[in-house]
Amino acid sequence: MKTRKHVFLIVLGALLMLVGGVLIAQVGEGLQYILPAPEEAKELEALYEDGQKQLEGMADTLSDYAIGARLQGANLSREGGESVQTVIYAVGEGYFDTMHETLLAGRYVSSTDIKKGLDVIVLDERAALSLFPGDDPIEKKVMLNGELYEVAGVIKGGRRLGERDEHVVYIPITTASRRGLNMQTVEMNAHGNNPTGSAILMKDTLSSWKRGGSFYQYDKLALGAWMPARWAVLFVGIAVLIALLRRVNSSTWKRICYYTDQLKTRYARDMLPGMAGNFLVCAAGYGGLLAAAFLLAKFSIAPLYVFTEWIPEVVVELSALTSRFWSLNDMNAAAVRYTSRFLCQMELGQGLLRWGMLALLLGLVLRANKWLNHRPEKQALPTER
Repeated sequence: MKTRKHVFLIVLGALLMLVGGVLIAQVGEGLQYILPAPEEAKELEALYEDGQKQLEGMADTLSDYAIGARLQGANLSREGGESVQTVIYAVGEGYFDTMHETLLAGRYVSSTDIKKGLDVIVLDERAALSLFPGDDPIEKKVMLNGELYEVAGVIKGGRRLGERDEHVVYIPITTASRRGLNMQTVEMNAHGNNPTGSAILMKDTLSSWKRGGSFYQYDKLALGAWMPARWAVLFVGIAVLIALLRRVNSSTWKRICYYTDQLKTRYARDMLPGMAGNFLVCAAGYGGLLAAAFLLAKFSIAPLYVFTEWIPEVVVELSALTSRFWSLNDMNAAAVRYTSRFLCQMELGQGLLRWGMLALLLGLVLRANKWLNHRPEKQALPTER
């Protein structure tokens, strides 16, 4: 059986694009500002309280917001039992309302836990099963980096993309500060009421408050990841519209020629019903094409409402174009970039999308080349008897 390389490439490309699209969709919409945690762990609580004030000042444009700090490579164990590596999220008020983890048992870290700096911890499901096999972990004690914590709850999940360690735990951010945990980054998460306006306000406000952080607008990153596919859809859409326009023009011209010829031998009033019907068919065809062209144009300019930084103030001035180019360069020229698990998942999905699209296009090109080079087999002439 002959191997069909183009079929393999098309299927592979489609699968890669599907997986990449799912990974990007799982990230969802959201705004995130990530900055380095204070060198002195005791300063984390003060940074949290100051950050809360900054976010509260934008409450009119943000639907929800929360602050958390992250530390990878922590040691989690049960007294006298097994030890595992985990990611610590030190969370502030409203964190679970913003980040939406699924609770399986017990409770989340509460406002009271945060205000009082209590030694409570929420484990992921796999960590709970590893440390307490066949036992209820709620209100049991665990050791986190050598300090005792009481298990308050268990959430669904285990190892996640964008995290180095297999497990994840949550503690109050005030407890992390009091315990002297040297967190690596502080993540300020939010969802905006107005996608573009909220993002601009949050970025400008927090960048002025604490410079040097990294800001991410995930719906914007998702749109950017899909841009190659959007360009392909736009190209195919224009080609299809041109082909359909030619067919409609040809059909209309044939109808015109037919009725022009009929008018030589028949009265116009006898042909009015047929002419009116054909006119409506042609008008419907052109109307459909116009509507499709409008939707395609709307589809093509939609990114400009999100990527507002692409548009120069004056399109015809070289200085404005040059200024816009260098401003775009400056946005990507940061010497240090702080990442989160959401960004890592987004970038993985984007990579799969691009490689999948490349494989898909290569498969389609090979398929088209095979079709164009196909030659029908010559039929043998019948022999005379």
